Amino acid sequence: MAFIDDLTLVLDLLVLIAATVFYTAFFVWLHSRRKDPDRAQTHLREGGFLLGILGALVGIIALSGELTWPLPGAYNLFFFDPLLMLSLLLLSFWAATWFRLPTHFVGMLGVVVGSGVIYYGARAYILGLTKDPLETFLMYLAFGGVAILSYPATLYVDWFVTGPKVPGVDPLPGGSPTPSYPRVWAALLGLFLIVVVLAGIAAVLYGFSTAWGHLQNPP
Repeated sequence: MAFIDDLTLVLDLLVLIAATVFYTAFFVWLHSRRKDPDRAQTHLREGGFLLGILGALVGIIALSGELTWPLPGAYNLFFFDPLLMLSLLLLSFWAATWFRLPTHFVGMLGVVVGSGVIYYGARAYILGLTKDPLETFLMYLAFGGVAILSYPATLYVDWFVTGPKVPGVDPLPGGSPTPSYPRVWAALLGLFLIVVVLAGIAAVLYGFSTAWGHLQNPP
């Protein structure tokens, strides 16, 4: 079977995912702070739609890799397992935002998936699985952190963005339409945005150190 090298495309998609998550989260938070829930929800749905498209593209690559195993040995598990889980999260988030369903279920899955991604990265670093083990581990760590921190981000969406407009979306009944502890939420969302930026930077740096070598020596 011919070797198919999708690494550069995957890294491009990861950068686009990080950029879309940051852009969406920032504007949803900004409009919710300005008490403009309609605009916040519109931006949320548009961001969810774009993430769904990106998730579908990642899923096609990941599912193809899982079924054909085009890479040597353990690399198939190392790369395609996390990509398929990422696709699951992105498509689930798209569906939740598009159909106005609770998003914190996706956040809960993000905690599990993110923990697994970090484990994959740490294990590969210990085994020295790639030619750039540290850069690879940092990228897995950053994207795993984004997935884990998506849980408080989705709770914020369900409580304070979608919840006031759509009955039954908020995790617990009787909640306030505005945060009772705004500084705590600001810290959590700020941390989420910082880790998203770090994930995008990690993907770019990994591309500079690894992907361009693939461009120089294609299969």
